[in-house]
Amino acid sequence: MKASFRRGQVLIVAAFAISILLLSANVYIYRNSRIDASPAYGTLIDYAQHIRLGSIHTVTASLVNVSHGGASSNLGVNLVRWEAFTRGDYRFGVCDLNATLGSQVPYSDGIWLDWGTSGVGVSSAYVDFTLNIGGRGAEVDWAFPVNKTTEIRTLGSYTVISGNQKNVTVTLYVLNEDSPALAQSTALEYMSIGLWNDASQEGDYAFMDYGNGIYRFTFSAGVPGNHINIRMRVNDVRGVFVQAQETLVEG
Repeated sequence: MKASFRRGQVLIVAAFAISILLLSANVYIYRNSRIDASPAYGTLIDYAQHIRLGSIHTVTASLVNVSHGGASSNLGVNLVRWEAFTRGDYRFGVCDLNATLGSQVPYSDGIWLDWGTSGVGVSSAYVDFTLNIGGRGAEVDWAFPVNKTTEIRTLGSYTVISGNQKNVTVTLYVLNEDSPALAQSTALEYMSIGLWNDASQEGDYAFMDYGNGIYRFTFSAGVPGNHINIRMRVNDVRGVFVQAQETLVEG
């Protein structure tokens, strides 16, 4: 978990760097537009778009950090830093970016982590932004939400080979903002005699990536009883971590 946490911290630094580079590039373009007698409204719109892009990066990187064990308050802390940067960087009038963390159930401090036992896991961040930019005879007033949600769903069952030996099949669905998404890494575990076991260590373990956010796992193992508890651990391509557990029955 410590390694995952450090990876989340590194991703936050990288996301801030990308956000600042994007914004700085557009500041340069906007400053050069001073030679034009027009208000350069189109350039101001581009500048606002880059602030929005930086806001998305900040929310995403914060979700990566929190999902890997960081405090949920990190989202708010990072957004305060981002607001301060955008406010201090603008030199042609007013640039006021305000972030309001999602607080309606199930969100708290803009974060929703639900790693349940019903085969569904969710890692999500939600923030409402308002942006006002004014100067040189042009003005932008913009309100935009940012929602970044990684969700996984598992569906599985087993068949009895003989005795306690069972053949297990699990299908994994990965979603980003309710659309099919790709996993960066997956780990399937099953419980036997009170201990979690790595399914990939079983001799007949097989993994199929269908390339559309759907993954299929098969393996056989000796598990006593009439059900099997599994746990799926996933990092999506953005680095967001999510997990879910499910109880499989014969089928």
